[in-house]
Amino acid sequence: MKNLVLLLLLVTVSTLSFGKIYDIRDYGAIGDSLTINTKAIQKAIDECSAEGGGIVLIQGGNYVTGTIFMKSGVTLRIEKMAVLSGSKDIKDYAENVMKNMYRDESYMDRCLVFAHNQKFIGIEGGGIIDGNGEAFPNKIPGIKYRPMLIRFANCENIRMHDIMLQNPSGWTSAWLYCRDIVIEGISVWARVRGNGDGLDFDGCKNVRVSNCSFDTSDDSICLQTSSKDHSCQDITITNCQFSSRWAGVRIGLLSRANFENVIISSCIFRNTNDSGLKIQMNEGAEMKNMLFTNLLMINVPRPIFMTHTSLRAYVDGEEEYPEMKTMGDMTFSDIHVDNTGLDKNSAIVMTSIPGNYI
Repeated sequence: MKNLVLLLLLVTVSTLSFGKIYDIRDYGAIGDSLTINTKAIQKAIDECSAEGGGIVLIQGGNYVTGTIFMKSGVTLRIEKMAVLSGSKDIKDYAENVMKNMYRDESYMDRCLVFAHNQKFIGIEGGGIIDGNGEAFPNKIPGIKYRPMLIRFANCENIRMHDIMLQNPSGWTSAWLYCRDIVIEGISVWARVRGNGDGLDFDGCKNVRVSNCSFDTSDDSICLQTSSKDHSCQDITITNCQFSSRWAGVRIGLLSRANFENVIISSCIFRNTNDSGLKIQMNEGAEMKNMLFTNLLMINVPRPIFMTHTSLRAYVDGEEEYPEMKTMGDMTFSDIHVDNTGLDKNSAIVMTSIPGNYI
């Protein structure tokens, strides 16, 4: 009996220490679709992290905010029927949130949810994060800003599940040099603007994406490496559904470090304008040890598109073009393609340049 009582006490203490809830309404947040709640939400996040971690709760309304900074130990729980909405005013978005790593895309440097050098962070709850992307046109006279929805950099132990990400004005998310990522059961709708990528993993390791759906104006999932010091490896993508204006899953263009140990399995690609699997290497990397299996593609004109290319992508790349390495040790199996709804120009494409080989 004493042992049982001691166990119950330990469980209770653990729950109180690590499961405390910080309701943003207790910090002054108002879910009326009008009030800017950045300070209230940030105060809840800061206090939650400072006290050892827990849950920052968003429920019962539509809460508008500018940039919020996620902190270690914090899980952002957006309950069903609740919305975290990006402000429609670019002035509400912080400038100290790193940058997009592609050339000529500095207009996507800002973002709504940001984390840098944080651990054990999460987003969950069944609700919605909405970027209000319609408020940021592709071109505005004298200015061009389209904030991303999420950017995490140098973070680890990240969990995201049961959430809807919608209406980003740029990419939905960028994950730079992060480790140990689990994404499960999310939905991404990113059609309101161009450049509507879903999940972009740049130099990330130990990534697991499963049971997710994507409807995007650009690549639904992209693996890339913008830094020579951060390879992209140990990636699994399974039981997902893709519809995209460009690629379902893209590997490259940014390819300054290696890609290896990638498995994509049991996924459906439907009504994709460009490619199902788009694999492009152009900036000095090696791509190897990849398995693509049990895939169904319907109305996907290029089910597999592989190429070496001379296109420079990195924003801070050296002037001298880096020597490219090999693409190989890849297995494609059990891929069923039905392109009867398209014209005759449907094909698997593999092309290289002199001196480089697939």
